Amino acid sequence: MKTWTWRIVGAAALASAGFGLTCAGSTNGSSGAGPSPESRDPDMRARERSAAEEYRRAEDQFEASDYIAAESLAANLLAMYGDTRWAAPARLLSARASLELNEPDVARQKASRYLIHFRASDADRAPGLILIARTLFLEGQTVEAADSLLATPVELRDDDRAGAAQLSRLVVSEMGIGEIDGVTARWPSVHPLRSVFEVERASLMLAAGYNEEGRELAEYVLAMDPLDPERDRAEAIASGDVEEAQWRPIIGAILPLSGPLAAYGQAAEEGIRLAIEEYNSRYLDQVTLIVRDDGDRYERDGELVRELERLGAVAVVGPLRTEGLEVAARERRNRDMLIVSPTALENFSFERNTFSLWSTVERVTRGARALAAFAVRDLQLQRFGVLYPNTQEGRTQLASFADAVRARGGEIAASIAYEDTATTFQLPLEFLGESRPQAIFAPASSPRMVIQMSPQFSYYGLRGVQVLGDSEWSAPEVMRLVEPRFINGTIISTFLYRSSTSVRFSEFVEMYERKYRKGLGESLVPALAYDATHLILYALPWGYPRRSAIAREFNDIRSVPGATGVFSVENGAVTRRPFLLGVKDRELVPAFDELRGDVTYEREPDR
Repeated sequence: MKTWTWRIVGAAALASAGFGLTCAGSTNGSSGAGPSPESRDPDMRARERSAAEEYRRAEDQFEASDYIAAESLAANLLAMYGDTRWAAPARLLSARASLELNEPDVARQKASRYLIHFRASDADRAPGLILIARTLFLEGQTVEAADSLLATPVELRDDDRAGAAQLSRLVVSEMGIGEIDGVTARWPSVHPLRSVFEVERASLMLAAGYNEEGRELAEYVLAMDPLDPERDRAEAIASGDVEEAQWRPIIGAILPLSGPLAAYGQAAEEGIRLAIEEYNSRYLDQVTLIVRDDGDRYERDGELVRELERLGAVAVVGPLRTEGLEVAARERRNRDMLIVSPTALENFSFERNTFSLWSTVERVTRGARALAAFAVRDLQLQRFGVLYPNTQEGRTQLASFADAVRARGGEIAASIAYEDTATTFQLPLEFLGESRPQAIFAPASSPRMVIQMSPQFSYYGLRGVQVLGDSEWSAPEVMRLVEPRFINGTIISTFLYRSSTSVRFSEFVEMYERKYRKGLGESLVPALAYDATHLILYALPWGYPRRSAIAREFNDIRSVPGATGVFSVENGAVTRRPFLLGVKDRELVPAFDELRGDVTYEREPDR
């Protein structure tokens, strides 16, 4: 059975100052207003009456759907009568108006301030916590929303109970078994909303094939005095009237199995099937794969992703093109559907829960920054030249490297671009040499360019300059074809260190060649497709996984080894750990080992 680390979010945060749940006041009556003043001062009584009239005007505007006016009147009440018992209901009304105006962050802040008027056990806290939960749910923070609902007082008024129960059913419908486990473990079993979460967990246990455990949990729910709908569901499960066959997760794939990119699509399918076969050999979930061919016509990808949704897919691998990935992300009906492309080049306009393993920005910028940090910090170099390809990727590498050098006190003495058709580098190398750099960063557009470029550094008088390269310098054909005297000592940043035990490249090659009885060749497409699928499966929660739960787990991935690197998901993008390597007699060795001599471990460079 898989072991998962579930996010322990928010119970403490929701029950403490972060959401303003500790307080000094109390409340009387059902209005939600603060305590009546003890003073018999006529002026204070007049202020209370004026505040009440102002509140009624704000409430009337809210009921008339003029939320801007309601918010304005509530703010005026707080400014003029903040010391009256109407301050608390004005804050809540203002929060509700902000939510109606589609400002969930503002609504949550106002609701948090509303909570400071009450003690933890006061029933009047419930409307504020329910509103906070609603804003969190709207923003996709499902676990945190569940925590806020279960932080409501045990004794709920009927109207609060009905609203909270309705919202709880929406929230729990987006959660997986493990997430429900984590939330309910933090709150008392006597809470009236607990039964909503527990009966859903019992149902999911049945769907996952654990019938006996599901029935035992349903009996536990019945002992809680559950809400009526949950009582009916629990009775049906406990009696055995509800029996569900074990659910099989479905992973979809959209690939060009015909058309101009058919060879790439077929290679990607090989990697995907290898990952699923490996998963099914280890776990009981038995994932099913459904593949759809887009014929390299990206405009079809919206139709195909909707078909996979209807068939029950919980995540999709592909499409391969950036355009297809954008269409699929835009056209899917459920934004919680996770879509991971192995090869899309850009990641600028993707919607949430949409990723690429080959995004240019993430692939090249992190490595350039790591290389700059190592050169300045460890090699003690300060003056750099940059020779870069005249492409968008090359310009991105230049900008990232230059920014990282300057941030550490170094300087870019000169930079110059070259065309991809270049065969001689005399003019750009002589131009860089005139600036007397200590090192030259020379990213390449392909291994072929490295093979042509590398001998020319010494030929054109740059023998004493440290050469820095990107991942193209680490290609097997470069190590094989370039004379060691031209490349020894070069420092390279790459995400794929084939011989490292930190990545699974050698293991993948062995699995691939054993299954398909052919060599992998130079293409990384099968390995990238394997990794895209592997990361989705890594995020697959135990039991019946909801799409939203899978997407949340995917966004929490940290340092997962794959065939083409060590992966994390940060700020909505898939990233790889950069390796810093040195070239020594046709071999790549850790740069830190070469630098210090006695170091025998791989160190993760600065990001």
